[in-house]
Amino acid sequence: MQVRKIGLLVEQPRDGAYYWVIHEDVYRDGRFELVQKADRGFATYAAALAQGYGVLQRLCGLTGLPARTSVPM
Repeated sequence: MQVRKIGLLVEQPRDGAYYWVIHEDVYRDGRFELVQKADRGFATYAAALAQGYGVLQRLCGLTGLPARTSVPM
């Protein structure tokens, strides 16, 4: 089984707005590329992190839904 290198982080571009961002080392070359990011900001770090974690679970197929197998271009 191939392990996917995926990172979930929360950015705060301005006060009171937190955005989750998911990156992946798609080509296994050590360079992480944007996979998906929040369309809107969240009021707290915890809310953004929780929402991003849910998206990450769906991307990896951990929710019973089909896992994503290709990277959107």
